Amino acid sequence: MRDINYFLDDAQNSRQGQFELDFADVITCFDTFSTTLVTEDGRTLIITWGAAGFFHTYEVIYETPLMKGHPGMAEEIVAMLRHMDVDGETMQYIIKSVGMEEQMLRQLMMTQPINDVEYNWEVRRNQ
Repeated sequence: MRDINYFLDDAQNSRQGQFELDFADVITCFDTFSTTLVTEDGRTLIITWGAAGFFHTYEVIYETPLMKGHPGMAEEIVAMLRHMDVDGETMQYIIKSVGMEEQMLRQLMMTQPINDVEYNWEVRRNQ
């Protein structure tokens, strides 16, 4: 089975261009420094490459039901945001435009280390 480890082993032993040619059938999105693909077990793997095209890091994305219903779209959106080097104000505008401010606030507060949340709360309170 072509799972996460299968692709990581290959990525660590090849350069980006060759990797993307070898696995064009499963790649959903690619740009200068990253390649996104879906494994046979349905996981999304994002591989980042260094300047010379060698393996740098990876991230496994566990897809939500919405992402499964629209394969590759979330990865394309992320690639566009990275391409434009999105800043915090623009990202806030996007989140507000799709009506997700409260949801994102809650998710970030619930998933960040409590020390970070408390620190930001104190900074906000003292403004």
